Formats: sequence, structure tokens, C-alpha cells
Amino acid sequence: MPYRVQVATAARREAEDYHLFILNQSHDALPADSWWNGLLDALDTLRSLPARCPRIPEQHHFDLPLYQLLYASHRIIFRIDPKIVRVVRVYHSAKRPLTSLRQRP
Repeated sequence: MPYRVQVATAARREAEDYHLFILNQSHDALPADSWWNGLLDALDTLRSLPARCPRIPEQHHFDLPLYQLLYASHRIIFRIDPKIVRVVRVYHSAKRPLTSLRQRP
């Protein structure tokens, strides 16, 4: 039975901000939309076997197990609950390592 993928507000906002960044940098919707559609495809892969993804390197800062799926320049950070994958961040790989899920760049 596939998992349901739930994206937190913060993760959605981060993804939307990066989509807008690409759009502003390229002045063309094609690369921005391509990134966005690829992100949606990556999120969809979490519906089956999400535990195939590794734990985040910063796991020692967190009480709950967190996993990551790499997509382009970003890390999709999530936790696995029974029947639900909860995406908590869509975090740019070049930013400093996470020590809190509320951490801002």
C-alpha cells in the first residue's frame, strides 16, 4: 500500500521561493517550471519505499528519524509515519547543516 505524501507549509514555501528565484534569475518560466515539475516527481517517488533514502547527516540534532531525498540542488527532508511521509523541509544543499527544523538560512 503506497504512503500518502504530506508537504508541510514551510517546505512548500521553500519550494515556491526557489521556483520564484529561478524564474527571476532566468526571466523564463521554462527552467523554473521544469525544476518545479521535477520536484513534484521526486516527491511522488516517496509514495513507495521512502525508507530507501538515507538519514540526514545532522540526525544527531533531532529526536525523530529524518530522511533525505536529493533532488537537483535541494534536499527533500522528511519523516516517515505509518502510511504518511511528512515532508518537513525542501532545503538547498549549499546552506549550512540543519540543527533545527525552524532554522532559516
